[in-house]
Amino acid sequence: MKKIILIPLALLILNCMSEKVYFNTLAESKSSDTFDIEEFEKRKIGHQYFDTLKGGTVIRRTSSNIEYSEYETPPPPNLLEVYRGFHLNGKLKIKGIYYPNDVELGIWREYDDEGNLIKEENYDEGYEYSFEDVVKFLRLRGVDLFHRYTSITRNNGVWNIVYVKGDKYPKDIYDIDIDGKTGKVLSKAKNVFQEGS
Repeated sequence: MKKIILIPLALLILNCMSEKVYFNTLAESKSSDTFDIEEFEKRKIGHQYFDTLKGGTVIRRTSSNIEYSEYETPPPPNLLEVYRGFHLNGKLKIKGIYYPNDVELGIWREYDDEGNLIKEENYDEGYEYSFEDVVKFLRLRGVDLFHRYTSITRNNGVWNIVYVKGDKYPKDIYDIDIDGKTGKVLSKAKNVFQEGS
């Protein structure tokens, strides 16, 4: 009897642990809120350079005429990345977390060129059905969240999910809209996806 109770409990604990590693946060970020311009100028090739940290996190630093940028990508199974933009004096301009196809998540903060906080925007506001809920929805369907054709976007209170399934071409491509408040599936379409399309 004890074994029967312990097995589901162990599975529940493992599932909770595996969910947590999917979400990088600013608190767990390895980057700094100051851009080292001197180091960047020494190491850049073209307009960027990469650092791979112990544990596999990759930090890409870039420059343009208007700002410096830093993209922090933790290794799988983490899904989310940290973005920092910097003023040309190296002080923090903006920071936040995003899903790689540019869905901003959580609270993003903007700063003036002296480092003073001037704006906060909560991109999760109005989305009671969260990004984590969308990830669980996709994992239950066996969707590869790292596949190049998996896309999660949101607009006007609706999550849009596109993913491809199948081992050979033609594959099935799914397009699903989910209400950001209730989690109700609003529309679902399945089409044929050909290689190269």
